[in-house]
Amino acid sequence: MSLAVCFAFAVGTSQAQDRPVTINDLVQPPSVKAVRLAPGGRHVAYLERTNDFHALALARDSTRREDADNLLHRLRLVELGTTPDTEPTLLDLGTDIPLSIRWAGPDRLIIGAISVARENGHMPPERRTRRPYYRFYWRLIALDIRTGERQVLFGDDEAWDMRDAANFASVINPLPAHPDEVLVAAHRDNHYDLWRLNLESGDVDRIERGRSNTVDWAANAEGRAYFRLDVDLDDDEVRIYRRGSDSNRWQRDERLSLNEFVDYIDRAERSIWAANTDSETEVLVAVRPDGADRRGVYRFDLDSGEIGAQVWEHPTYDLASVLRDSITDRMIAVTYYDDRLRAHFFDRRLNAHFRALTAYFEADAVVVPADVDDNALLLYVTGPQEPGSYYAYTLETSEVRPLVAVNPALLGTRLSAVSSERVTTRDGLEIDVFVTHPAGYSRVTPRPTVIMPHGGPESRDSFGFDFVAQYLASEGWRVVQPNFRGSEGYGRAFAERAHGEWSRAVQDDITDALAWAIEAGLTDPDRVCIAGFSYGGYAALAGAFATPEAYRCVVSVAGISDPAAFIVWARENRPESVAYWTAQIGDPETDPETVRAMSPVHQIGRMRAPILLLHGNEDEIVPPEQSEIMADALEAARHDFRARTIRGAGHDLETPLSLARTLALMEAFMGEYLDEVQPDDRQSWQELTETVRINLPEFRRLMGMPDPADDAPNGLRDLLGAPSSTDDEMDDDTEM
Repeated sequence: MSLAVCFAFAVGTSQAQDRPVTINDLVQPPSVKAVRLAPGGRHVAYLERTNDFHALALARDSTRREDADNLLHRLRLVELGTTPDTEPTLLDLGTDIPLSIRWAGPDRLIIGAISVARENGHMPPERRTRRPYYRFYWRLIALDIRTGERQVLFGDDEAWDMRDAANFASVINPLPAHPDEVLVAAHRDNHYDLWRLNLESGDVDRIERGRSNTVDWAANAEGRAYFRLDVDLDDDEVRIYRRGSDSNRWQRDERLSLNEFVDYIDRAERSIWAANTDSETEVLVAVRPDGADRRGVYRFDLDSGEIGAQVWEHPTYDLASVLRDSITDRMIAVTYYDDRLRAHFFDRRLNAHFRALTAYFEADAVVVPADVDDNALLLYVTGPQEPGSYYAYTLETSEVRPLVAVNPALLGTRLSAVSSERVTTRDGLEIDVFVTHPAGYSRVTPRPTVIMPHGGPESRDSFGFDFVAQYLASEGWRVVQPNFRGSEGYGRAFAERAHGEWSRAVQDDITDALAWAIEAGLTDPDRVCIAGFSYGGYAALAGAFATPEAYRCVVSVAGISDPAAFIVWARENRPESVAYWTAQIGDPETDPETVRAMSPVHQIGRMRAPILLLHGNEDEIVPPEQSEIMADALEAARHDFRARTIRGAGHDLETPLSLARTLALMEAFMGEYLDEVQPDDRQSWQELTETVRINLPEFRRLMGMPDPADDAPNGLRDLLGAPSSTDDEMDDDTEM
């Protein structure tokens, strides 16, 4: 199968990559979000980030957080029949702040937006009233891409009346058989009801009544509701209701406590519900049944509540996700990981096209099916030297069309290659290991190396773009990332091999990956550090006492240091997770000695290497106290260590500022031990950690980030009367 390709930008190693990558390049917010393929495959719409803070962020004074949620996005439209150099159409939304988009037919978009009250005639009341006044409110907008005509669903006055409800409405089903109608769930009179809306006339018909605690609906393509979810916070209870095709009565299927529901939602996010079938009493679920080793797709009978026949399972790897038709919710494809993400389509024609595409995009890229239509595929292509771009593929012409890069700043940078390796551990287990080879250095030359175990622990690394590994490799360091036992995607038995083995067999796998890299001539054994985030931070600390002679330095970012104290915290704050953690770690109440033996805070006497502890002060997954406990113990033992709290950062270091600070501090610390000569452009630890006040506008200019002062041309500051942020300051990161 031949592929006709038109390129506006290059992919992978074919791009000239001359400029060294910088922290600023890596921490840029994504340039696009909500990329959607239209039914019929003729258009793609997406939200394009600008460098302006939107009106709501300014009004809330949220410009301290330079993340994508606070930056204004514009709606762009690509017509796939045009030439690739045709500029995407900018669709006018006025002062509305678009947050989400969904197609309701080949030519109509439904846009979830935040609107400015004054711009739509909703002025502050002249007299005091019981109803609060909001300067912003949520509404759904139907946009005809042929005419540009906009219509506020429910009407703007009704949307304004429902302003007390955050995100008051959502599209439940676009009703493809009825192109002028859409099914929407929305709050009215304090109830979350189901409505059928006519997009041409604006007529509204309430077809189902919810309750004040109803939070979600599901309905078929004809508009018949068959699922409702209620959450009762007063009773600490969740209720799931279902209605069969032959009845008008709602039947309560399940009654769960909120703690149980958290686990239920967690399993749902891991695709426990996979797809609809032709029967309203049967769905497809993605589960690992009792007795099975791998997660697969199974039939599930809603009446009996029993899992039925297996539909699909990979012979070696767990199912990762299911790709569904956006209109019918039928299963189109499944994905799984071997060394990288793979996809299998059930339609032979689609599968043949997709296999040709994966072959075309070279061995150093990963092709992800983002959306599927009978006539076109929307693809997300990424890889070690391709940080992420969207493409459209037309099946009839076999034409690949580039759409947009997720981080254009990285397209011209010198990125490092990654190799996938298989390493046999000391007890005969085979594990995947990913090695990032610093650009500009021979692979046969031993280099200073960072061993970087992943988080989780039931997470994983894979072949692709890892911005932390890329940055560390840009310093000339090799990065080794092992998928140790317990990693996700390799089946139940592989995952359970980690239970109770955190600082023992799991750590042996990490040590064996290092030994392999040394034997393969990739690593200078005298210049090795270990660093990790979350569980990887624990593994770094465990490496410090399990193999103290192996590492010259240790970095733990948001790592667990005292498992027993962590389980105590989990009992109080996340009780639904305690069973998982005691299975992983052990129970400190019934087996305190085993837990103590794997606790870094109690093994400092065995440690030799200097340690860096970094932790966000807003971390709600691993509490900052875990690093504080470790810092106090290290100080009491007079061990060589440094510790910093990253202010304003959560567990995942969500903002560019927190990411930039973390990478810079890691580089400055590890560079002292990995590099014999310090590069001229590296900031020292002292420079980075002096107690200063950071002027945010100046920081933004240095980092290439938007300055709120640049919003003036939009008239938003004058409109809202938002305060100037030219004097906006915040404390620098603090010592623990």
